[in-house]
Amino acid sequence: MGSKQTGEQSRSASFLDSLFGGASAGQLHQFCSRMGTGMHAGVDLLRLLDTEAKTGPARYRTSVASMSSLIRSGNSFSEAMQMQAPFFPPLLVKMISAGEESGQVERVLKYMSDYYLDLKRTKQEFISQITKPVIQLLLAIAILCGMIFINGFFQSAGPGEKPFDITGVGLRGGSGVLIFLSIISAIALVLGTIAFGIWKNWYGCHQTLVPMVRKIPVLGPVFTMTALSRLSMTMSMMLGAGVDAKRSVRDAVLSTGNFYYIAGLPEIEQAVGKGKSFSEALDVPKRLPDEFIQTLEVGELSGSDSESLERLAMEYREKAQLALKQLAVAAGFLIWMIISGMIIAVIFMVFLQYLSMITSNLPK
Repeated sequence: MGSKQTGEQSRSASFLDSLFGGASAGQLHQFCSRMGTGMHAGVDLLRLLDTEAKTGPARYRTSVASMSSLIRSGNSFSEAMQMQAPFFPPLLVKMISAGEESGQVERVLKYMSDYYLDLKRTKQEFISQITKPVIQLLLAIAILCGMIFINGFFQSAGPGEKPFDITGVGLRGGSGVLIFLSIISAIALVLGTIAFGIWKNWYGCHQTLVPMVRKIPVLGPVFTMTALSRLSMTMSMMLGAGVDAKRSVRDAVLSTGNFYYIAGLPEIEQAVGKGKSFSEALDVPKRLPDEFIQTLEVGELSGSDSESLERLAMEYREKAQLALKQLAVAAGFLIWMIISGMIIAVIFMVFLQYLSMITSNLPK
């Protein structure tokens, strides 16, 4: 009995970890920063991990300690990290793997430390931008619920006449509030499911959506700039370390985490196999921006492709940060528009109902 209960608890913990077990951007920034600094100073990787396993939340300590044990058993840094899924994100695992291939793990850790710090700050700014509009949206919903509940106390003026509706939506009393909240919840659930499906590339939707979305101001750059920054940095490291061409482009494209770009990988690898340059091969699927291809081509001609890609990675990262800030402002404005639309709709419906009452009482 005890064994069965323990098994059920283990499965429950595993399920919860899969949903909420990932490290935060702040934890990942601190991890990459400390590990990168330690490796730069020449400290042994296992010693750094043993030190890390002594601090932080229980889940963090357990994951880091497990990584240390796995590396002692013969696994690489990236393999040990991958076995801690979902605590460490796939992007970090891929970047560490690329760093191991190129012999530049320290450089990867520094880059990812800055990346997660930027991500943490952007998330904080995004939340601060939309907190007030979200609170106001919730207050507007609460006020509508109150009006619907008060509706239940109005009685009809006479037989065959409808009671006055201060909201104009036809819902009354406690049951009306429940119906209204059910509708709001259903809408939120549908929108949330759609957003989650897009994030997970259900039915290969990125192939259709990304080409359209990336042309939209504010929203488009969020989908492309971060991915291009990762691609540029990974290729820069690989080329700088003399890794073979096919492995370089493969790891670089996979590091984007963008299914739209990854879908073009077979064509890119085939072009590299035929002896085409990196700029020519990456341009074959016609998925990457012309700006990126041209910069890479100039770098190849000048013999400084690795340096050009590193500069390009920094530029794309800065553009991605700006795009995320603009997206936060746009999201706040959108919520304001929703609130305004709800208020205008209620006022309009109440006015029409009041007008109907006046006209119905006029002498014929």
